Amino acid sequence: MSELETALEFIQNIEQKNPNKSAYEIANILRGYTRKNYTTRLWSTATGYHQDYIEGEFQGKLNGDVLLSGEMTDFGHFLASLSDQINQPGVQWSDLTQWTADHTAWAGDIGSAIIVYRTQYATLAVKTLGEALTRFARDSDYTADVAACVIGSLINSGRYHSVSQAIADYNSTSYSQQVKTFIRKRFGGSFQGNQLNNPATVEAKMAQVVFLFVRLSNAPDRVKSMKEFWQSPEQLSLSNIVQPQRSDIPCC
Repeated sequence: MSELETALEFIQNIEQKNPNKSAYEIANILRGYTRKNYTTRLWSTATGYHQDYIEGEFQGKLNGDVLLSGEMTDFGHFLASLSDQINQPGVQWSDLTQWTADHTAWAGDIGSAIIVYRTQYATLAVKTLGEALTRFARDSDYTADVAACVIGSLINSGRYHSVSQAIADYNSTSYSQQVKTFIRKRFGGSFQGNQLNNPATVEAKMAQVVFLFVRLSNAPDRVKSMKEFWQSPEQLSLSNIVQPQRSDIPCC
């Protein structure tokens, strides 16, 4: 079997052993089989679900790269991000932090590379932002982000109650189509064929979230930053998010 088929078989086994758990709970349980740094207190806060790292025979079982929708994908990163995309049934803690889903996916990857470029590029010999983005935000990270956002949206819509089935169906569609779906759903992008009709709108929405991630990561006043942390991006003025350096935020 392929790496993806092996992973799906394992996920189906987890689902069968937990028939009464929601897709939200299953996705968070799966986080325990990825990497230890995806089971920290920060992830518990972001997802609203505490999940310990699973050690022993199945340690890291769902970590590593797999071919998903025709593109190499960091599967551990995908599952961790997915756990922050799926809505918890009812009005629960996770609903208060749904907007962090961007930060644990695409905005976090782009923003982290920007932070490395700004603060550590001399030590790491990173001379340009493009180099930082290439070294610290791999293509397999971005494919994981797109998959998490699209699959999370499908599950939240009620079309799928099974994480494994949603992943399998996602895999049956080309990655280029999945990217279009991601841009449409998250940024309100519109396409004519393969041409994006409103790139300025998409870039502005993308930049706003990345700006927010960078600011929260650099905020010197922990109390103030945590107070702002619970506000949604729409409640924060773009002009107040970070110091001027607009060229740091790339057009994707």
